[in-house]
Amino acid sequence: MHRRFVRRAPLVGAIAALALAGAGGDALAHRHPTGHHHRGHHRLSAWDKQWLMMSIEGDRFEIAGGKLAQAKGANAVIRSLGARLVTDHSKSLADAVAVARKLHVEVPGEPSPSQQWELQVVGSFSGNDFDRWYARLEVQDHVQDIQEASDEVSDGSSRKVRKLAKSDLPVLQQHLTLAQQALQTVGG
Repeated sequence: MHRRFVRRAPLVGAIAALALAGAGGDALAHRHPTGHHHRGHHRLSAWDKQWLMMSIEGDRFEIAGGKLAQAKGANAVIRSLGARLVTDHSKSLADAVAVARKLHVEVPGEPSPSQQWELQVVGSFSGNDFDRWYARLEVQDHVQDIQEASDEVSDGSSRKVRKLAKSDLPVLQQHLTLAQQALQTVGG
């Protein structure tokens, strides 16, 4: 099962419901009760909200996975990758939660169900098998995260959410490089 489909399925359903209800574009942006944009109030599309929630779930996933790698990694490069992800995604999580609270977006308290399942599966391995599966997971996850953050930067409506995605991109790209190097080191 692909996480991209699972993570975007609620978005597709929300968009379809809005279209059927004839809500149009106004329903996708928070508006002042008068129907006009309030000065200083930023448009928040369904995609902005979805991306922000996915980003928070993703940070929680990376922190949990990084702790798992630090505890179970057989190779020092895997333990080091895990430590780096915990540090960087803890900062990213704090930034994303702050933006979500300012924009009155729900703050997920844990990784998505599919992410929790992925952590369970990877955590069931040990030794070199764990290292290879963890490194593969991190490569695939960061490729997806980079695409989603790029989508938010180019297609998002909220300046604050786009700025957050833009600031995440260089770090996610560094993580992808580190995960690819780790995968090569452990023979993936």
